Amino acid sequence: MKKRILVTGALGFVGDHLCRELLRSGHEVFGCDIECVTAGAGAAGTPFAARTCDVSNADEVAALVSELKPSAVLHLAAQSSASRAFVQPRETFLVNALGTQNLFEAITHHSPESYVVVVSSGEIYGPQEANGKPATEETPVVPVSPYALTKAVQDLLGLQYWKSHGIKSVRARPFNHTGPGQTTTFALPNFARQIALAEAGLCEPVIEVGNLAAVRDFLDVRDVVRAYLLLLEHGKPGEAYNICSGKPRSIQSLLDALLSLSNTKVALRQVDSRVRPSDISHLVGDNSKLRECTGWEPAYRIEDTLLELLEQWRKNVRQSSGSRTREKEAR
Repeated sequence: MKKRILVTGALGFVGDHLCRELLRSGHEVFGCDIECVTAGAGAAGTPFAARTCDVSNADEVAALVSELKPSAVLHLAAQSSASRAFVQPRETFLVNALGTQNLFEAITHHSPESYVVVVSSGEIYGPQEANGKPATEETPVVPVSPYALTKAVQDLLGLQYWKSHGIKSVRARPFNHTGPGQTTTFALPNFARQIALAEAGLCEPVIEVGNLAAVRDFLDVRDVVRAYLLLLEHGKPGEAYNICSGKPRSIQSLLDALLSLSNTKVALRQVDSRVRPSDISHLVGDNSKLRECTGWEPAYRIEDTLLELLEQWRKNVRQSSGSRTREKEAR
């Protein structure tokens, strides 16, 4: 059934993948982000209508929701970097926590029938025992970073507005995910970029790293997006759903997989700026509830995703090098 869908954070890494998938599914898609190159349909080269809207501005959010009255909202807008949150905790709280409250207030007053998928994070569970059971939706929430704290607030707001105001909200808890288009603020695309530069001889063959011993649960972004679409159709209001692989992988093992795809030998150098003030040593999720509710299964192997990341950065480096060469020849 065709829906009128608002996606917040539509021009971000996940938002772009999500909006394109929604369009392929036949929905009417409206996206908003804090900045658009041009307001209106097709902003920033997107195939969907994109509006400028800062979710931390209650009036802007209310005006947008009042105008669109969407049948569904997929709330992705966030400051999504856990590392940046330590440097900008106030900004992170304003966008992630207050921005989510602004959205729910706007929906409550202007579009109370909207179905909402609010995107939280697996990081809200906090540290786990390395030999313990994967986190389920019943695992206590113990955020240990500014980012995780704001994501826990988002999550609880989804529950509160369902219980207090009857807003049909589902809480998605995605664990780590990566894929084409992710920025180098995040570890795996950052590694891929450094490898591509070293292969091209544009930097010394040394990769700067943070905590490689950390164990995480990774998915391809396209598997995460498909889970959001399935929750849109089958999620039960008031419930939370982990989106994860259920497989523990150390950051070291993922870096090793990337290095195995390169013909260039590189050294590793740990730098303090890439180590968080507090970190989770082990975080893996249980996806049983999502599978049972929606029939979701991951379709992408993380090894294939890593190859795509590296190929993307090889292409980016070639194009950038070619542009610099042409500029020199034109002088």
